[in-house]
Amino acid sequence: MDEIEFRKRVYANPLSPEQDVLDAARENPDYKKILDQTQELETDVTALVTTISAPADLKEKLLAVPSQADSSPKSLMQKEAANSSYFQYYAVAATLLLAIGVTFSLTFNTGPTIQDIALGDDVLEHLYIDSEEINAFSRGDGGNFGIINASNVSQVLATAGTQLASNDFMENMPIRMAKPCEIIPAFQSAHLIIEGTQGAVSVFVINNSPVSVEYRFRDDRFNGVVVPMGKGNMILVGEENENLDQYKDLFSDNVDWVI
Repeated sequence: MDEIEFRKRVYANPLSPEQDVLDAARENPDYKKILDQTQELETDVTALVTTISAPADLKEKLLAVPSQADSSPKSLMQKEAANSSYFQYYAVAATLLLAIGVTFSLTFNTGPTIQDIALGDDVLEHLYIDSEEINAFSRGDGGNFGIINASNVSQVLATAGTQLASNDFMENMPIRMAKPCEIIPAFQSAHLIIEGTQGAVSVFVINNSPVSVEYRFRDDRFNGVVVPMGKGNMILVGEENENLDQYKDLFSDNVDWVI
């Protein structure tokens, strides 16, 4: 089970995961950490919601509101307030729950959305379909790919609405392949390949909506990272043990959006 599928299954039912999810967590320390953190978060949210209570004097304050705001006969006001007190109580309680929910969402919900995760799935699918160059690097044939000049790289990036901030970084990070590609219909993408320590490292820029948060994904072969960047996304994918952080910082600093 890859990480994307594992996360989907855990998020769907964190407190009662299925047996194959538990087995995957038992065998993989990273999966175990994801499961533990998600269950802890779910438990905290449940406890937070169930412990909300209205102030002891809420009913009295609600009953007093009409008499302070209106000069109609007191007996009529009290009758109307009494009849509506339960409605007002639940309205206030609902408002409190909504406020807490919004605060929780802004503070704690820092993981990728289902739509974000789908982008990682699309990138992996694209890699397997268009894998000739990737497999050549894995066989040790990376040296057979010539270095692409800056002009050609710029032309490819322009198809996705991006450009190089400077050509200087290519002196230390030669690009072995550059071509336009389509990962998601209706959005333009550019695909660059550089030579990493474990084989090919693919760098994609795509002019779709930026993801909500940077996140990592993997399957049985590849590991990748999706980085929201300006008006779109940058995705880097390498072989399983490739360290992508240095390439992520380099390209983030040297690719600009022009759309």
